[in-house]
Amino acid sequence: MPKIFTIGFSGKSPDAFMDVLDAVRVRTVWDIRLWRTSTHVPFYNGDSLAATLGPRYEHHPEFAPTAQILAGYKDGRITWPDYERMYHELLVARHPTVVLAPTDLDRICLLCTEKSAKQCHRRLAAEYIAVKIPDIEIVHL
Repeated sequence: MPKIFTIGFSGKSPDAFMDVLDAVRVRTVWDIRLWRTSTHVPFYNGDSLAATLGPRYEHHPEFAPTAQILAGYKDGRITWPDYERMYHELLVARHPTVVLAPTDLDRICLLCTEKSAKQCHRRLAAEYIAVKIPDIEIVHL
């Protein structure tokens, strides 16, 4: 059964982050952030991660929220249930799983900033993938 991991880097040192990825044998990190920058920890900038991880790093903007949805949630105009609905509608419109096979997904890790997956789009993205491609296990790191 293919396994999808999710991880948020907030609060993780670069060494701890790499240790977690290696411990569970992540094949590829899929950066699904809208903005691939980190002002506080430059290690987590998309270019830095790409340099560190090499071919194990991929940017997948098709799974990123729009700036409008993200800003609305961050400034309190959109509730979490509304965010979930709007993000799901966005994925339905984008069809990001159409070209994916279960073997493409085994041991990928969806990357975002949030410490917890509970209120993060990486959880929603993983759940969307699991609905579209059955028999996938989701593990939040």
